[in-house]
Amino acid sequence: MGNERRFSAINTKLRVMRSKFLKDEDYVALMKKESVPEQVKYLINSTAYGKVLEDVEEYDDIQEIELKLEKFHTLQFEKILKYFSDDYEKYLKSYLLRHEVEDLKIYLRALARGESLEKYDKTSVTRKKYYSFSYDQIKNAKTLDEMIDKLKGTRYYEVIYPYRHEDYGKLMFYMEMNLDRLYFDTIHESAQEMSKADRETFEDAFGENIDILNIEWIYRGLKFYNLSPEELINYTLPYGKHLDFKDLKELCYVDIEEFKKIVSGTKYKEMVNEEKDIDLFMGIRVQRHMYNYFKAKFSQGKLDISIPNAYLHLLEYEIKDIISILEALKYGLSYYEAKEYLVKDIEGSDY
Repeated sequence: MGNERRFSAINTKLRVMRSKFLKDEDYVALMKKESVPEQVKYLINSTAYGKVLEDVEEYDDIQEIELKLEKFHTLQFEKILKYFSDDYEKYLKSYLLRHEVEDLKIYLRALARGESLEKYDKTSVTRKKYYSFSYDQIKNAKTLDEMIDKLKGTRYYEVIYPYRHEDYGKLMFYMEMNLDRLYFDTIHESAQEMSKADRETFEDAFGENIDILNIEWIYRGLKFYNLSPEELINYTLPYGKHLDFKDLKELCYVDIEEFKKIVSGTKYKEMVNEEKDIDLFMGIRVQRHMYNYFKAKFSQGKLDISIPNAYLHLLEYEIKDIISILEALKYGLSYYEAKEYLVKDIEGSDY
């Protein structure tokens, strides 16, 4: 099937769906509210999130709101999935592996801290049905070892088992790095069966994401975990767009100050901008860089996989921003402080 036929209908639908995203004035209105319940009422009465939030039981329960919004994201994903089959369906389903991996990290962190998984039992049913492991099987685990044992037979067991007895800090770094590598390897492999044009479109976005994640991970390894250059190199991801193995190796063999100097000479210089705390804002800069990338791709309107890919990511970033706005008010941040933690740049929307 040619791309024009494959994507014309879904791209038209996605442009309509994208038009219902929050506008800058919605962001401002949310941040001007005086309580979380007022913010939630605004989302219900004035945005496309109304239907999924209308049965919220506690308007000040941010975790419940987040689960509802995750459900909305999954429902939007399912609408898109209906337009695809075969290799394209396989690729899109591999996209959901990202959420599965992120949930798994949460469970691992909880057990590593000696917490129970009971409070996570409200995880969205919509999301759990796409898990490749059984949450019902692992939710009663009392220790990290017990949970890892319950993952035997899944894709995750081999990549986290060797690190189960590391101290907490390195344990989570090693496990998270390996889980992320598994995700990126899986989605990269799934994209290889698409058409040449769509594969190239995927590689462009994928490579950009890999570059900035490698920068973030090397920085974290240098700054917080005192990893050796060899360990750092071992955990970098392949498939980057602008940073090849030689570039990454150079970053792994320098100190923090030289690292920042080198990155400042690349197209990713905003990652180490010292006007604001790098440690605090690097993760947000990663997301903001990719938000702007996908926003531009969506605007181009090409009849290829870029529009569905961009839509799903842009929706995910908007949901992150909504939660950030709710949490900012809960913890007493000012309007101007809250804006700094958003993925979307709403500069010029002061009041």
